[in-house]
Amino acid sequence: MPNSQMKTKYCLVALLALLACSREADRSQEEGYLSVRLSADLGVTPVVKAEAGEPDPVFSLELIPAKGGETVRIADYRTLESEPMTLPAGDYTVKAISGPDTRQSWDEPRYEGEAQVTVRPDRLSEATITATLARTMVTVEFDAETAAYFSEYRVSVANENGDALVFSTTNGNLSRKGYLAASALEWDLYMVNTQGTVYRVGPVSIDSVEPRQHYHFKFALDRTRAQAGSSLLRVLVDDSLNAKYYQLNLDFTGEGLPAITGQDFDLADGISVKKGDTNSHNIVQFYAPKGMKSLTLSHSDTKLQEAGLPQHVQLVDAPAATVQSLTAAGLGVSALSYGATETTVDFGPFLAALPMGEYYLSLDLIDARNRYSAATVVLSVTSPVEAEAATAKPWAEFAILSGRWFTDGRPAGLRFQWKKAGDAQWTDCSGPVTYNDAAATCSTELYGLQASTAYVFRVKTDKDEDTRELSFTTAAAGTIPNLNFDDWYKDGNAWYPGSGASSRVWDSANGGTASFGTVPTTPEESAVVRGKAARLESTAVKVVVITKFAAGNVYVGDFVKVSGVGAELDWGLPFSSRPLALHGYYKYSPKTIDFAEDPYKSKIGEADACSIKMYLCDWSAKFRVNTSKGIFLQDDDPSIIAMCDFTSNVSTDGYVEFTFPLQYRDARTPKYVVIVGAASRLGDYFTGGKGSTLWLDELSLVYDAGQLSEADRELVGYRKL
Repeated sequence: MPNSQMKTKYCLVALLALLACSREADRSQEEGYLSVRLSADLGVTPVVKAEAGEPDPVFSLELIPAKGGETVRIADYRTLESEPMTLPAGDYTVKAISGPDTRQSWDEPRYEGEAQVTVRPDRLSEATITATLARTMVTVEFDAETAAYFSEYRVSVANENGDALVFSTTNGNLSRKGYLAASALEWDLYMVNTQGTVYRVGPVSIDSVEPRQHYHFKFALDRTRAQAGSSLLRVLVDDSLNAKYYQLNLDFTGEGLPAITGQDFDLADGISVKKGDTNSHNIVQFYAPKGMKSLTLSHSDTKLQEAGLPQHVQLVDAPAATVQSLTAAGLGVSALSYGATETTVDFGPFLAALPMGEYYLSLDLIDARNRYSAATVVLSVTSPVEAEAATAKPWAEFAILSGRWFTDGRPAGLRFQWKKAGDAQWTDCSGPVTYNDAAATCSTELYGLQASTAYVFRVKTDKDEDTRELSFTTAAAGTIPNLNFDDWYKDGNAWYPGSGASSRVWDSANGGTASFGTVPTTPEESAVVRGKAARLESTAVKVVVITKFAAGNVYVGDFVKVSGVGAELDWGLPFSSRPLALHGYYKYSPKTIDFAEDPYKSKIGEADACSIKMYLCDWSAKFRVNTSKGIFLQDDDPSIIAMCDFTSNVSTDGYVEFTFPLQYRDARTPKYVVIVGAASRLGDYFTGGKGSTLWLDELSLVYDAGQLSEADRELVGYRKL
């Protein structure tokens, strides 16, 4: 290779021409014009061999004002060839860019360049930008004879961040060009001959890698036979204009291949140890009749690393300190020299000290002839008992408990037990247990708990043995003041649910209709379940010369003001609990719809219908309803976490007890709660029957799933969250 390297580059010449121009009298900023002229000298700085030029790339431009302001972007510089672009005077950084902005790419080079330019009024300024290859190009080449001896081969070339280009016969991309953002490279070679023997070379590191360089990795079979039944693979890599050779001895006879086996167990079944069983010995044997070159243990599990096993450890010629630290961690290893033909590793004591669970460990053995054997082993640390507690999912007044068993079949007497934290007496869970025999897991639901209380549970069998205890704390069970509607006060002509204005959380349309002589929502003292009830009667309100329908209603929130012919309301009360249902009593007496507005005029003559709704939402503030502008909370609003919606046009004979399950959409924590009752379901649209009346009494929130039917539990959907 000659000393003078073939330096090639892209030259982008950007001509910023500020031509004299007439100015309007009121123009506040002087301007010039931008045009671009592009020329290109295509190529790369070769490391191994020169490469033919690529097709002309398409460049985009970025013009960045030095004093801040909006960056001007031009997708294709060629659009400026026919018409210059007006540009304010000032200092700019001009960037030219072509290709993907990724750390790695195939067949798409990335070119970058920039220059500084000052744009002055009435003067011609010119910036010359040299845009060069901003990545390192990588290609590979295999001798045509390679395919006669190998069924699979691949080369992985990675940068210092682990971004890798994998050239392989499987991917069919051996002839493609790859590009990496790199300051160093690491390559390795993997080959499988036609008899199934695996060979590896590497990883091999290359430092001082720069953009614009082209690394061409050429792999060729040497024509000279080293000995009968074997061959030499010559690997040529030129990374500094000095050829480097790697000799790989290939033994085509398949004799004396390296092997990894379990002692008295099948390694494919993994290694299983009961936690705490330090007397367990699980020995893996390593054989290499032609001598060991490399034996590595590797993983990516933080728990294994914390227990004393590095993520990657080389056992052949390992320092004494490494062997000592592995032994101290419980691994049965011994000093191992290059060329040794066999060794063992005992994983038993090391595994027994790990937390229960499954871990994955890679074992890689390479012999002196670079032949390869590998295994990925599943390490299982199981419970020393037949069954144990696994997880708890607490709600406010119930919890979903799960467990697992470790016997070949479901153990006899499998059951859940629970108690309050600090109590001595255990109680068997009375609910049904669901079993998953394939996964060896079980679950139950524990009802009747107290909110914000700590509990403990365990799983037991007929075998009398200590087992793991898991703690959990139930959630809070929030409430809404005056749910029973026993408290009322009067402000002028208007009634309001609550003991006073400072503590009131319920409101109605009374604040807007009272001034017109109508109060649709009032306290009920005779027809009640107990105490007092809320009486919601739809009516008509005459506003100047217009008569508007006003539904009897009550809601959690605030009446804000009259707006047009409607009103503005703030719905919601801060609330972070997760009830399962709304319980209470309602009575309804519907009338025929005699008031209606678009789009519900066709409803005139039909029976009116009441509505009872509850929402749990994650708003950041109360929801502003505006009835005159048609702004309402829609049932498909993404802020809704759970809701129930009841409507009926049937007259009742006295009060009807109800439980409306809240149907959850996801597991988000609520921020607001809303309950709405209306004597006319379409009252928001000024549609309903004058005189339709809904009574509500003794509302409450249900937190215990044991108080629901199985059908209602399914509607709530808490098991899927």
